[in-house]
Amino acid sequence: MQREGNLYIFDMDGTLFRTEGLAVKAFRETFVRLEARGVKCPMDVTDGEIVGTFGRVHEEIWEVLYSRRLTKDELEVADAILLEEELALLKRGYGKLYDCVESTLETLTKEGAICAVASNGQQRYIEGIADHFGISRYFKGGLLSAGGMRVAQKADLVGALLKENPHKHAMMVGDRSSDIAAGMAHGIHTVACQYGFGSLEEWRMADDQVHRFDEILNLTPRARRTMIKP
Repeated sequence: MQREGNLYIFDMDGTLFRTEGLAVKAFRETFVRLEARGVKCPMDVTDGEIVGTFGRVHEEIWEVLYSRRLTKDELEVADAILLEEELALLKRGYGKLYDCVESTLETLTKEGAICAVASNGQQRYIEGIADHFGISRYFKGGLLSAGGMRVAQKADLVGALLKENPHKHAMMVGDRSSDIAAGMAHGIHTVACQYGFGSLEEWRMADDQVHRFDEILNLTPRARRTMIKP
């Protein structure tokens, strides 16, 4: 299968990284620390509701969990505490890569593909995961985050990666509707990871679906007929 010169763009949480074991605990610890700073803790938020926010940009996550829009100062503190908790838990062994992630990235790289990450998470978070699991070397195309690029839509991250990396065809791989919409906005091949945090309705939007990460090796990036703006 011809892969040389093709660009593969991956989401992080729910695509490469199985985050729920880490993220839910990190959010719980963040709630407690914010409460101590006078930001009322949303004690009635369930683990399922926390998981349901995965894939959103951070401003939206906090608004959903706190049922209000946090102030700029509150957002900065919340993001800083959450990042600190996430990185600490990562070092303690929480969270893991999905099966076959490293071997698949290695295969793609050896066959001449360009791999990159587009995530709505914080920059140090996605870099921390890639470094911790030793997969940074596979992402020659870049590791971009909404937090690092200060953008509100994943489509902007995908656009930047497409511009920075000369390629034949490109593929966007992710588990949420924001991932699929980002690929569609640029007219590239979209793949939904059905093992992630999305829903059947979200996955139905994609050109293809996979149940395991290594199944993307059976797919060849191809151009869509039309671009669909988000």
